[in-house]
Amino acid sequence: MKTSAFELAVFGGSPLFARPLHVGQPVLLNPQEMLTDFDRVLHSGQLTNNGPRLKDFEAAVCRVTATRHCIATCNATIALQIAARALKLTGEVIMPAFTFIATAHAMEWIGLEPVFADVDAHTHTRFPDSVASCITSGWSAVWPVHLWGHVCRTDELRTLCVSRGLRLLYDSSHAFGCQHNGIPVGSFGDAEVFSFHATKFVHAFEGGAIVTNDDQLAERCRRLRAFGICGLTEISDVGTNGKMHELSAVAGLHSIATMSQRIVANAEHRQTYAGQCHEVPGLSLLSIPDGDVSNGQYLVVEVDETVLGLTRDQLVSILRAEGVFARSYFSPGCHRAEPYRSAVFRHVRVPLPVTESLASSVLQLPTGPSVSTADILTMGRLLKFIHRCSSDIRQMWVASEGRQGFHAADPARPADIGLRDLNVRDSVLKEAG
Repeated sequence: MKTSAFELAVFGGSPLFARPLHVGQPVLLNPQEMLTDFDRVLHSGQLTNNGPRLKDFEAAVCRVTATRHCIATCNATIALQIAARALKLTGEVIMPAFTFIATAHAMEWIGLEPVFADVDAHTHTRFPDSVASCITSGWSAVWPVHLWGHVCRTDELRTLCVSRGLRLLYDSSHAFGCQHNGIPVGSFGDAEVFSFHATKFVHAFEGGAIVTNDDQLAERCRRLRAFGICGLTEISDVGTNGKMHELSAVAGLHSIATMSQRIVANAEHRQTYAGQCHEVPGLSLLSIPDGDVSNGQYLVVEVDETVLGLTRDQLVSILRAEGVFARSYFSPGCHRAEPYRSAVFRHVRVPLPVTESLASSVLQLPTGPSVSTADILTMGRLLKFIHRCSSDIRQMWVASEGRQGFHAADPARPADIGLRDLNVRDSVLKEAG
């Protein structure tokens, strides 16, 4: 372990983890079995177009979500767009500002106008009051997000949407396998969309899905997924190519089959992290809301910089240099990204104080089967060390004049890092005399 702030990798020292730990590290627990299934697909003669493995995957998703219909897609962005088009949405769509930019971009791309509401400070979801303040005659839908797998206030949102004649769709990208009061995520809205990207709890390398209990909506989504074709040659809608191929379906089936193992591993890691964060002033582990069952994919920590002695962004930079590839989802909030920032009067109708606060204070730490208990304990010791040395770190940060060291595997590492590493050390040594 480090003995002085000068040894931190961000100031040119050696990283604690040569092989970095990632948030959302893709998990392949039985790769040989998957390769055997890939071989079967490659010799089957059907690689896509609603093949048998796709149907198996959709049936498995329906079982987990307790829904009647699953329409699997090539990714979740396409799934969001197909669901919106299938419901014939027009005008403005309310969504949280504190979410991944894809939720907003998916709607903007098809001519809908995202308008951003604020979130709840304790769960980072649950925003009915802010939604109610946004609603005008131009609204067609509310699109909440089960962020971190925390389930929104579904009863209140349903009541609100029914009373105002609005469609209710959920972005459930983080929430596959999650539950609220014993009800699986998937059936709370007119439709819900899941992501099966490689970084998600269940993944299909790339993929997404729409789930619904509405028979007519499901049929329209299926047509839109395949160019609007019904039957062999008839075209009934303006569709797109949103199909998931057979190899992704196989990967998704294997990922679903090992869900229980990952849930156990994530729960154990959360317990270990809780003990470590409790010993670091200024760090607090985000609680799982009452009544929720989480998949544990996201380990979310809030940073109080006045207590820790460092900002969230400084902490993330220090951790990443050490090989702990922490993330700062979702900074900036959607309302501060283009094109929404340049047309803020159209996209922001209510104050967003919680979003602004979370965007500068929240980070995510690595978890999942690729992270060991020993790794978490090492990260815990590092975090305690960082807090103890925060005063020295702040002084050295100023002395380095904004330059910093990066881990060799960090994709954010600049091309001229060799020279910059030397400059960091030279600046700090010069300041230290």
